[in-house]
Amino acid sequence: MALTEQQCTFFESFGYLYLPSLLTAEIDWITEEHRLIFEKKGVKHDDTKRSMLVPFIDQSERLCTLLDHPKVLEVLQSLLGDDFNYVGGDGNYYSGDTGWHPDGAHRVGLYAKFHLYLDPLTRDTGCIRVIPGSHLFGPWRDHVEKVRRSNEALGISGRDVPGVAAETQPGDVVVFNHNIYHASFGGGPRRRHFCLNVTSRAKTEAEINELDSYLRPSGRAHQWPGKYPPGAQDIMRKTASSKRMRHLEQVIEREQYYSATAPPA
Repeated sequence: MALTEQQCTFFESFGYLYLPSLLTAEIDWITEEHRLIFEKKGVKHDDTKRSMLVPFIDQSERLCTLLDHPKVLEVLQSLLGDDFNYVGGDGNYYSGDTGWHPDGAHRVGLYAKFHLYLDPLTRDTGCIRVIPGSHLFGPWRDHVEKVRRSNEALGISGRDVPGVAAETQPGDVVVFNHNIYHASFGGGPRRRHFCLNVTSRAKTEAEINELDSYLRPSGRAHQWPGKYPPGAQDIMRKTASSKRMRHLEQVIEREQYYSATAPPA
């Protein structure tokens, strides 16, 4: 569904958006593809710590079609523009709490995550929590940074930090700005999840530099060494229609630039 002007303004103001039942009709096959990817990669989650695969939807031809899905495209195009970039994502089995943190500190461009949680989650069983507005830079964000050490700085536990708990059912979607502070508490040891990382098209020199910083092997997109092997995006790219390629082409262009400018070994 194309988002309303009010929804776009909410996302811009508060840094997140909850979209109930957006992919409920598709959730059965989506959940099965999640299982098959972990099985194919030989990853057996043992419940003691997070199990993660990067990239994720790129490893399933069917999950790649989420970048062709009208409901997904309408949401992302409403927020990031018709020519947004897809820049990867991860698939997970979560275990235990995740403390407060942002996924980025981008001062130019818009970097967002499109999240799908494949189990029913409440505030007490590991749903995503956000601090609305914490994606905005300035004195407010400087104060919010204290939630990383809430016991010491604020005298409260992480789970008692004021925020919004986005309780979800399978098929609901949460989209948030990479810069927003988020966390989860009280969750069980096998919470299934994956996300799509997306950005607005980089057009200015500052935006291109920021995208390059994100995409390079030392950047956020490749923050898990050894889990982003060469050719990992082949399925996504080889099965792409011309419409999907619009969301891949700038990333491919920048990769070619890195290759052309890399110093000799």
